[in-house]
Amino acid sequence: MISLEAVKSSLNNIILGISDTFNIEVAIFDKNYKLVASTKPYLEKKGKSVHTPSLKEVLSNGNVLVNKPGYMKSCIGCRFKDRCPATIELLNCITLKSDAIGVIALTSFTKEGHDRLEKNIDKYLNILREVSNLIAMIALQQHKKDAFIHLDHTLQVVMDSSMDSLFIIDRNGQVTHYNHSALKFFSFCNLHTNSINQILPNTILQEILEGNTISNKYIKNENFHAFVSSFPLKKGNRFMGSVIRLDQKNTSKSNKKKTSTIDSSISLDMIKGNSKAIQDLKRKVQKISKSTSSILITGETGTGKELLAKAIHYNSNRANFPLVAINCASIPESLFESELFGYEEGAFTGAKKGGKPGRFELAQGGTLFLDEIGEMPLFMQSKLLRVLQDHTIERVGSTRSVPIDIRIIAATNKNLEDMVLKKEFRADLYYRLNVIPLTLPPLRQRKDDIEILAMHFLKKYSLKLNKKLIHFSPEAMYILQSYHWPGNIRELENTVEYAVNMEEENIITQNSLPERLLKININIENQLEIKNKIKTFELNAIIAALDKYGWDVKGKTKAAKELGIGLRTLYRKIKMLENMDKKI
Repeated sequence: MISLEAVKSSLNNIILGISDTFNIEVAIFDKNYKLVASTKPYLEKKGKSVHTPSLKEVLSNGNVLVNKPGYMKSCIGCRFKDRCPATIELLNCITLKSDAIGVIALTSFTKEGHDRLEKNIDKYLNILREVSNLIAMIALQQHKKDAFIHLDHTLQVVMDSSMDSLFIIDRNGQVTHYNHSALKFFSFCNLHTNSINQILPNTILQEILEGNTISNKYIKNENFHAFVSSFPLKKGNRFMGSVIRLDQKNTSKSNKKKTSTIDSSISLDMIKGNSKAIQDLKRKVQKISKSTSSILITGETGTGKELLAKAIHYNSNRANFPLVAINCASIPESLFESELFGYEEGAFTGAKKGGKPGRFELAQGGTLFLDEIGEMPLFMQSKLLRVLQDHTIERVGSTRSVPIDIRIIAATNKNLEDMVLKKEFRADLYYRLNVIPLTLPPLRQRKDDIEILAMHFLKKYSLKLNKKLIHFSPEAMYILQSYHWPGNIRELENTVEYAVNMEEENIITQNSLPERLLKININIENQLEIKNKIKTFELNAIIAALDKYGWDVKGKTKAAKELGIGLRTLYRKIKMLENMDKKI
């Protein structure tokens, strides 16, 4: 049953926005005549008790103007008859698929409000209709989410009853469900954030994604041995995903924590985002991954420089060899040389017997990731330059040159060009490192990716903290997309983790977000802004429905039915979308 009570938090925010914008009081009732939400002055003056004949009239007629509250025919029997504190009321029915689910009322308690509303009755009625449609869509989406949660829980119980490792993927290979056995089996990776190409070898990957049935095919790689079976999920002839079962014959090997192997790879899919900047970056990475040229990654703190370095390494010809990372900001100057180049026995007091290889030797054949390269001391910069030129190193305390074959990826959040001008960074080293420059944009410049990233982290921490959170409320997502994110993706991840810890329901609401985000002024300040916000909610719901059913005539018919609007209304909204694209 569709319930307005289930979206009370959203309703409170909507009526607050309307009240602040138009200086008018608002109340919302459900189809059983119960007051669900209202502004404080309305509650103080009229209370929670409802005169049902007035609401019955609205539910029958669609909308009603009460021009003289207390003296109308519908006021007979009301406790406020002949002494109603309201000066005018405009009520509109909230409908979904032709069914009434509630009533929204605009009310004024002043003569000025009466005159203003009466003079602009058509404008306010249009606003009520738009808001009613928004409320109906929010209630419908909540109803579907509740049904999905129940179905999802049932599926999880069934899967967990199996001793085999089971997981389900969508048509793109993304893992959507898994049981406890699978989680334990894939302990070497974050199963809940992975796609199938990060879990299973390429030998059977294509078969599964083509929708083929696989029966007990034996696979063996660095992390596990098992028999794999795949059962495609189809809607008609359309491949929707697969149920995959692994019958484990050998436990994961004890050397899971090796520095790196191709089977523990991180693909470009782990760099989340559909913004143009991220898609362009991914295309560039695909071009240069197989190269041996040095790479310099720049970007603010928390933008994901290390993840990008890993993606480059694991998509390169060096993926079977180590990826060794070193943070230049965390090493004392006195230890820099021995950390990078290693040392011989007896090289200094406290040197280990037999000596110790440095990071360059450990990365032999693979990739050395120099994070925070801007923090490297000048004396070490000259030594690093020599290594890059000669492709040899000498351990501390040794005169023997050791040939090296590695690729250098450096990263920094500093402006190295400015540091070169200030003589704080060697120009020759800068040009040697900056053969292939890659820049990660800050999160504030890729706000289209915030929802994708937030959902990614929500899934991650819901599993980690054993919660069943599936989405964000529209208000919570609006706040996330409005915030400036000085800490970028790292701050967003921490924010989502905090919200998952705080939230007690199954959807992240704004009340679970950190206080620093709630300081943003999200009050709607004018009529245009509230209309635009309503249109945005509507259009997003329409796009989602059309993406689900298709943009052809048949798909539009199904989308209109799901949204609870007429086909003609849907075409008008689509035209609005097209006009917005032209303006952009």
